Amino acid sequence: MTPVPTLPVRRRPTRWRPIVAGWLALLVAFVVFVVPFLFIALQAVKTRRDASRLHFTWPSEWQAWTNFRDVIQERDYMLLLAYFNSTVITVGAVTLLIVLAAMVGYVLQRRRSRWNGVVMALVLAGLMIPPAVVPTIWVLQGVGLSKTIHGMILIEVAYGLSFSILLYRAFIGTIPRELDEAAFIDGAKP
Repeated sequence: MTPVPTLPVRRRPTRWRPIVAGWLALLVAFVVFVVPFLFIALQAVKTRRDASRLHFTWPSEWQAWTNFRDVIQERDYMLLLAYFNSTVITVGAVTLLIVLAAMVGYVLQRRRSRWNGVVMALVLAGLMIPPAVVPTIWVLQGVGLSKTIHGMILIEVAYGLSFSILLYRAFIGTIPRELDEAAFIDGAKP
């Protein structure tokens, strides 16, 4: 007697596995990112004696405002000046990056010329070649921008321009050319 072939039994996919994996990922992210921040915040409201123990416990005495005031007033409000300088550098660099990268990305994507390959090679070289710090400092000293906010803004723009150009070029590539033609018919200039 020959055995009767049977069809393989199909299992229903379990639906709880992705849910458990998602919760596990959230738990790991919480431990990695949120717990250190909570530890720092908890240490910031303790007295010096309690903070020196480095225990994850509630403070015996809360000194939040006193500690924050002391940190801000230290070195003649240097922390506030650092925040202001960081904001100016970030806003200036991002503004220049947006303007310059949008213009270059548009030209590289929409206007075909024999220079596109050369410019794209330079853009990719800007991504691949590591920045040279010492020559950058020499150049900034040579033009008188060393230790200035303007020099820092230009450095940030130079380091981020290649990636921003590629990002804008890819974005502009998703916009249909018909929109350009419609704008041209409506009277827009090239």
